[in-house]
Amino acid sequence: MRKTGFIAIVGLANAGKSTLLNALIQQKVSIVSPKPQTTRDSIMGVWTDDDSQIVFVDTPGFLQSKNALGDYMLKSIDNAVDDVDCVMVVVDGHDGISDREIGQITKYTKQNAPVVVVITKIDISQKEKLLPELAKLNQINGIDQVFCVSAKRNNGVEELKNALKKYLTGTQMYFEEDDITDKSERYLVCEIIREKVLLSCEAEIPHGIGIALNKFAYENGGWSIDATILVEKASHKPIVLGKHGAMIKSIGIHARESIQKLMQSPVFLTLWVKVKEDWRNNPSILNELGYSNRKKD
Repeated sequence: MRKTGFIAIVGLANAGKSTLLNALIQQKVSIVSPKPQTTRDSIMGVWTDDDSQIVFVDTPGFLQSKNALGDYMLKSIDNAVDDVDCVMVVVDGHDGISDREIGQITKYTKQNAPVVVVITKIDISQKEKLLPELAKLNQINGIDQVFCVSAKRNNGVEELKNALKKYLTGTQMYFEEDDITDKSERYLVCEIIREKVLLSCEAEIPHGIGIALNKFAYENGGWSIDATILVEKASHKPIVLGKHGAMIKSIGIHARESIQKLMQSPVFLTLWVKVKEDWRNNPSILNELGYSNRKKD
């Protein structure tokens, strides 16, 4: 009988939570970019082997909410840490452990679930700077274990995953053996497109990017996908389009390649850009894009 359970992944924006999740389940289910708040929603990554099923719950980075979307993201974090078997706090070892992170770790140690701290990016962290940072954790009572990993280089990831199995308290299988996430293909397709926009536009576009899926259908031997990229300001639209449409074409090429890997089938992708001012404070648009604060049962 397999041991099963849920482990929440929390931490500051850009701590490496999504990269770690992808490494733990050996599949890409959570998008990654250098921009803070890339992850907007809790997303589950599922690892199943001969003796366990671990459901990892990736969450948005800790943030100060400035709009309705930010409120939704904060609620996603709160919902994710409810009734889990373990809370895994991810800390960027390269940046060091901030007072804010100390406060967050302390908060979680006062709740019911065991707390594991994972220091990431050790491949780019200098040992002489990392050790004093790790010593800060000694002042916190209630941390169950501390691990140092490099998700990009897959150093320490398997050891971490095996160690986490001891926190699993259930025996019920929540997912089929070949499932890797709770999210639909439609959701993953939108996230892939958003990732490519964030990566392609670099610092020129802030967080106000949304993806609306207009068509998602299998026809004529491949997937026909039509999506609209929402931006908050008129000045952002020409940036996403690029000179003579070069940027949107590049985004489409990279998105299509990744979607084809996901769908294991040819993909015909059409992208549009539309201005929706202040959409992150518009409840109807937030609901349309799937950002709803209703707690999942």
